[in-house]
Amino acid sequence: MQKDIEVIMENIKLVKIDNSNVNYDLLYSWCQDKNVYEWFEQRILTKEEIVNKYNNKLNNSDQTLLYIDKDNSHIGLVQFYKSDYEYENKNNIYEYDLFIGDASSLSKGIGTVVVNMINDMLFDEYNADLIVLRPFKRNVRACKCYEKCSFKLIDEYDDIDTVGNKEKYCVYIINR
Repeated sequence: MQKDIEVIMENIKLVKIDNSNVNYDLLYSWCQDKNVYEWFEQRILTKEEIVNKYNNKLNNSDQTLLYIDKDNSHIGLVQFYKSDYEYENKNNIYEYDLFIGDASSLSKGIGTVVVNMINDMLFDEYNADLIVLRPFKRNVRACKCYEKCSFKLIDEYDDIDTVGNKEKYCVYIINR
């Protein structure tokens, strides 16, 4: 279910990305930064790969993409979707990924604000029963942020990342 989305908190706003406002040049520039590609694709993507990847996401009604705006400038991205994760008798489980693409906006508490905004939105507007996040265990910055936002670590597992390397993942959950 796609909804019009605009959530605002502390000069930070989440704005729905669609075909009318997608900026592939900006997404490409963010994905060239090690702070982004290390956690998302584990490699630098070409401009064509970025266009194809995000065009496919924009045309997939099961995913929603949002810009993270600070003071009316795009500084990052969120993508959320119904999760395939199974937990107890929960049916309406959501999952999301996010990154701050603007390096000057890192380590300023923006991730914490954004995580809380997304959680509120998914619980209040999408009636989520549970939210699950699955970062790399070595992504200490993300793990600390999620714990600060009341997510509970419930599991760890090994899996293969997007380039074929074995990685340890964490499973964090939060519910209301």
